[in-house]
Amino acid sequence: MYLLEYIFLLALMLSMAGAMSFLILYARKAINILQRLLTYVFASMMTGMLIGPFIYLTLPYSISVAGGAEISLVSMTVLVIPALVVFMNDALIQREERGRLFMHAYVAFTVIFDEILMSTVFNLVVNPQTYLHLLHTDPASFVWTALASYWFVFPMGMEMLLTTLFLRSQFSSHVKVILLTQASLMIMVPTAIMNNEWEIATIYLSGAVMTIFFIYMFEYLYRKHAMKVHLGAYVLMLLLSYSSMMAGTFFWIVAGNYVVIALAMLVDMLVYLSAALNRSWLSAGKSLYWISSKNWSFLFLLLVFVAEFFMGAVFDLVYYGSNEFMQSTGMVLLSGTYVSDIGIAVFDFFTFVAHVSLSSWFLIMMGVEMGSLVVFKIRATRELETRIRLGLMLAAYAVYSIYLPSFLISNPATIPFIGWTMGIGSGGAFSLVFLVPITLTYLISGILSLLFGSRQLCSTFCTAPVMYQGTFYDSMKKFNASSTQARVLTRQTRKGQIVYRIVSISVYTALLLSAVVSLLDSTGYMHFYFYGTDPSYMLYLFLFGFLWYAVFITMPFLGSYGCINTGYCHWGNFNRFVSRFGLFRLKVRDPMQCVSCKTKDCASACPVGNYGQPGKFIQTGEYKDSRCVGIGDCVDACPYENIFYYDIRHWIKEKFPKKN
Repeated sequence: MYLLEYIFLLALMLSMAGAMSFLILYARKAINILQRLLTYVFASMMTGMLIGPFIYLTLPYSISVAGGAEISLVSMTVLVIPALVVFMNDALIQREERGRLFMHAYVAFTVIFDEILMSTVFNLVVNPQTYLHLLHTDPASFVWTALASYWFVFPMGMEMLLTTLFLRSQFSSHVKVILLTQASLMIMVPTAIMNNEWEIATIYLSGAVMTIFFIYMFEYLYRKHAMKVHLGAYVLMLLLSYSSMMAGTFFWIVAGNYVVIALAMLVDMLVYLSAALNRSWLSAGKSLYWISSKNWSFLFLLLVFVAEFFMGAVFDLVYYGSNEFMQSTGMVLLSGTYVSDIGIAVFDFFTFVAHVSLSSWFLIMMGVEMGSLVVFKIRATRELETRIRLGLMLAAYAVYSIYLPSFLISNPATIPFIGWTMGIGSGGAFSLVFLVPITLTYLISGILSLLFGSRQLCSTFCTAPVMYQGTFYDSMKKFNASSTQARVLTRQTRKGQIVYRIVSISVYTALLLSAVVSLLDSTGYMHFYFYGTDPSYMLYLFLFGFLWYAVFITMPFLGSYGCINTGYCHWGNFNRFVSRFGLFRLKVRDPMQCVSCKTKDCASACPVGNYGQPGKFIQTGEYKDSRCVGIGDCVDACPYENIFYYDIRHWIKEKFPKKN
């Protein structure tokens, strides 16, 4: 193909994007039936204009150029007829609202259909032999390829961008951020250009843009607890399209399949058109208070996680290589037997989710996202010690949880504490070779819990506090009081205690059995594996690679810090049990100040649900409970700055006071 011909096609593409932007803007302002008629006519002519070239190119040597032009003229004429029928119907019946909704649907269909048609036509012009062969052998793939092509992606992104810029005065700053982000991500689709540099650059760049957008949304929701209902629905639909887009990118890299990513782009464009065509959809309606809407908050967390999950999976594929990473997950091919395939499918699902959610690049991406919210919290935190602890928590996440075991140390299982971050199973199989590192891990962590309390794990070394203690996620502790299930768990009611005991005993029983089986496997006395995966490691994958995120996502129902209140985290349970005999506790400088305190803010501030603090402070001047992990929200919430942490440092000062 000659350069001038290619430039001509680019000019046509830009013209098409401009024309469709004009159509969207005109349809948005079309109020009376005459304006709606002009909208129908313009949309119908745009569609009819492309039908002739499509037929001419798909049936080479069957019709002439003049014949193709005649087909376009006939198509434009025929397609205008339904528009006239709708116009006459609206004029006679006077259905203003219904007519406007139909027009919006018609324009949305026209915009998307025309862009698909243009993409197929231009693909046939640029590479006729390849696409003609694909059309005749696999018509569905012909369409999916057109949707993934830059002839479709770039015009759609430009239409989003142009209409948003022209309508910027009609949108709030928050809506403009959402729409501009949407337009940017549409343009940065890795399938648009079949070039390795483009693919890698757009994968990382779109991941960065999406991460920044999530951070913005988290902080916006934290500061603004209310939004319009329609805007809330729009955000959820947008997150659905982003989740589908990242999932589509994953399947495209692994299997070369365009279906999911093509459908995701269609959903993304439909979501955008729903806002661009309706003049008041994002700004009208009742207010949605998300902090009191469990269903909306749950869907928000779920869709954000799915998008983040596939984003992390895509990063892993790019960094490690597609085949290498997929093999590392331990997934098993289906055998063909119906009964055995069910077990294999369940195993593959859990092991895939766990390996992605525990992978280095997923944790890096989550660390940037959640860590930013922690930085925002540090800036708003009054107490110096809490700020220092939050800073140490971020450092531990980056160095202890990611850099050392994933990038610096080649065999972390041989090193205590670093290689077994969550106790038995987290470093691999339980065998006599690793008995010393495992024992030292429990010894080191136990000593730290005796000296500093279980805050050394549950508020510092573990990855969970980074996700729970940022501004947005910390504000979700309000569900502890508003959700029935959360009240049962966080307030340690009789039912909550029963749940805790059943879950914790079950987990410890499974941990013990899996460790014994793993040990016997390593010594050759048994040969029991989950499709080749060690049982103790499989339990670790299930608990911390799947169940942890399931509990985290259901925070609107189960409350904050479900890992503590449900009892499934055996590593946290161990450290909290040890801390009961240690030095850590909360103390008050003046118990009488707690008597006169009217707010009791310390109780409501605790994200774990330690509501008994005021009573204990008044009775004994201190509060010690295994569920108190030293987060510090109570210390910062006290209006009298009366609460302080007590651990080994204060004990040393008391035993060895400085001489004047």
